[in-house]
Amino acid sequence: MTSQSQSTVTVRCETSAGGADVGAQVVLAMAARAGIPPLAADRLRGDVRDALRAASGVVDLVCTSDEDSLTITISSPGEALEGLRTALDGHAAEISDGVVLVRVRRTPLRSV
Repeated sequence: MTSQSQSTVTVRCETSAGGADVGAQVVLAMAARAGIPPLAADRLRGDVRDALRAASGVVDLVCTSDEDSLTITISSPGEALEGLRTALDGHAAEISDGVVLVRVRRTPLRSV
């Protein structure tokens, strides 16, 4: 079995609909790379898109995937972090070191 190396993509998103959509598509692609199931990845994509649209100002989005997880960090100037965290609360988002942090792990397969 071969192991995927870690991949990181950084995107600066304008908070317009177009910027939020680009950021959301990056999240979807990186979630697929990490092996996140399609429905969970699409839900995450939609929630990130909505959070980015609600942000006030430019947002930096960093996605890091490895063989079984995806880590998303979102940084934004000003008071926007709490709003971003709230929008992503369904994904156990937290604020850490001045960024919103979301960690998603692939659900392991179980023998039946």
